[in-house]
Amino acid sequence: MTARPCDHEEAVLAATLDASGRPLADALVAHLGACRSCRELHDIASVLHDDHATALVEARVPSAGQTWWRAELRARQDAAAMAARPITVVTGLAAACLIGLLASLTGLLAWWLQDAWTMPATVQVMAGRLATAVVAPTGVGLALWLALGVLLVATPLMLYVALRDD
Repeated sequence: MTARPCDHEEAVLAATLDASGRPLADALVAHLGACRSCRELHDIASVLHDDHATALVEARVPSAGQTWWRAELRARQDAAAMAARPITVVTGLAAACLIGLLASLTGLLAWWLQDAWTMPATVQVMAGRLATAVVAPTGVGLALWLALGVLLVATPLMLYVALRDD
């Protein structure tokens, strides 16, 4: 069953939400005593209006300086994130290329490694060469070690430059 709206609801609501604080007119007070829907409307509107007034008084609005500082901080964080995206993409591509290269080399050298593991003398010679290349690199091995060292030092420096706060 749908309740029929009262003709005085708009007047009751307007008088209840009136910010001047005037008391309700005698005719509306008499109508509130007789009409249940208008009385409920008045009660609910009064509570909501009082709650709204309390919330406006208790609201803690930040100062303009604090709002500006937060906006600047957010802009810096967004810029740092945008600057880091290409570095992350390049790092991922480099890792994928390295994995692909290692997989290709493994496939190419699989037949050679099977033959090498069956010959103990060859394994000993290879282990000796590998130990010499790691401990005292010369020629191409030295260049590879130097390039690896430069990359290990340069990568954190590039990340620092890209992500630092100005």
